[in-house]
Amino acid sequence: MAIISLIYASLSTIRQSDTKAVIAYSSVAHMAVITLGLFSNSLIGLEGSVLLALAHGFVSPALFICVGGVIYARYHTRVILYIRGLFTYTPIFSTLFLIFTLANAGIPLSLNFTGEILCLIGQWDRSPIVAVLGATGIVLSACYSIFLYNRLAYGSLSPHLAPPKDVSRREFILLISLLIPTFLLGIFPNIVLDTLHVPLSNILYTIPSSPL
Repeated sequence: MAIISLIYASLSTIRQSDTKAVIAYSSVAHMAVITLGLFSNSLIGLEGSVLLALAHGFVSPALFICVGGVIYARYHTRVILYIRGLFTYTPIFSTLFLIFTLANAGIPLSLNFTGEILCLIGQWDRSPIVAVLGATGIVLSACYSIFLYNRLAYGSLSPHLAPPKDVSRREFILLISLLIPTFLLGIFPNIVLDTLHVPLSNILYTIPSSPL
């Protein structure tokens, strides 16, 4: 069921024309990877699920702020085909948007990468075939993430739209506050993992005694 959800949600994401719908459907695909890690019944898979859920809590809200807050506040539309050429007028925002888009696709050094790798490794020990099918989500996530950013950021600005302003101080602080833990915990995942070894091991290996 997790594999079906992963592939179906990823393919559905590629077909979306609404910026917020792309982020929402991609979240469903990431939850499928988390489910694979949970049902791997291994310590590595469980820890990967926790890390990926934590990463999703940083990256997905940041992308919603980008497309549903910053872009919508300037254009009052979420239709991808109506928006282009952002990098020319909003270089700071476009750079932050690019970093979060790549993190959503699971690039190395991000917490998403660490979580996805651990989930797939845990599932590999249980079923290599399922792990390989789960890894297709990495390719598909790169497809819709790069398509979304390329369509919004590059090209010439539409003559029907006014040149947008770059991020405000409030928007910049919001995005940076989500960017720092995404890569800090991705580079140093043991900050979280050291607190997970014992409780997750208890979940896996401690069998409660049945009452007599």
